[in-house]
Amino acid sequence: MRVTLRHTTRLEYDGDVVESVMDARLGPRSDEDQRWGRFELRTSPVAAVRRYADAFGNIGHLISVAGPHDHLEVTTVGEVETLLLDPFALPRTSPEPLEAGALADYLHPSRLIPGDEGLLTLAHPHRPASADGAFGAAGALMHLVYAEFLYRADMTTVATTVPELLATRTGVCQDLAHVLVGLCRAIQIPARYVSGYIVTGADGPKRGGGHSHAWAEAWSAAYGWRGFDPTNDLLASEHHVKMAVGRDYRDVPPTQGTFRGAAEERLAVEVVARAA
Repeated sequence: MRVTLRHTTRLEYDGDVVESVMDARLGPRSDEDQRWGRFELRTSPVAAVRRYADAFGNIGHLISVAGPHDHLEVTTVGEVETLLLDPFALPRTSPEPLEAGALADYLHPSRLIPGDEGLLTLAHPHRPASADGAFGAAGALMHLVYAEFLYRADMTTVATTVPELLATRTGVCQDLAHVLVGLCRAIQIPARYVSGYIVTGADGPKRGGGHSHAWAEAWSAAYGWRGFDPTNDLLASEHHVKMAVGRDYRDVPPTQGTFRGAAEERLAVEVVARAA
């Protein structure tokens, strides 16, 4: 599927500020499941932009504006071809084993996904008897999160932790992804958080369109990394566009930044992801 994307983040200040800095992880990220074509990043006012790669293989852009200004708008426009038509199909070549660093990142607790006895209690009945069962176990845990957690906005923040979510059983895509990652790690399945977009519609996923989306990826010896979307209770496929991966949301927020000045800021975000 060819997907066209447009993501605009606009910060408006109620007075002039003298400097703004934004760190954006909005792509482009190409891998075996997707191939980027066109990608463009625009700013208003004109900004200095430095592209870099982080420790997780994500592409980031450090954006800075010097001098008085009353807004900062960052827009990314691009087109990507998604390639994973059947997420249940085995890859053509066997995945390489994860390196020690990746195992440490994706098996150990993280700031928003700390170790919790409640995770092990929920996950233990689905613990695979061998490494060959990791893919099926991750799918079963995805179904569990979809069934037992309520998708609801305005109940959590970007700082909400998994223990808090286990108490409320309520959250948005970011929260459900965090819970699923934590459940997988609790039974020794490497798992990571994914930030991206989703193309919704009558023939595809129903939730998550119109803004940034999040899901989990779990690793198995047979499939390598595969995405599991607990918000929609389905495997990530050609409808999902991956922007960045990390241990949890703190590693890969779409944008974050700061400014110098005494002004108050107002944030607006607009996302369009549609099949071309």
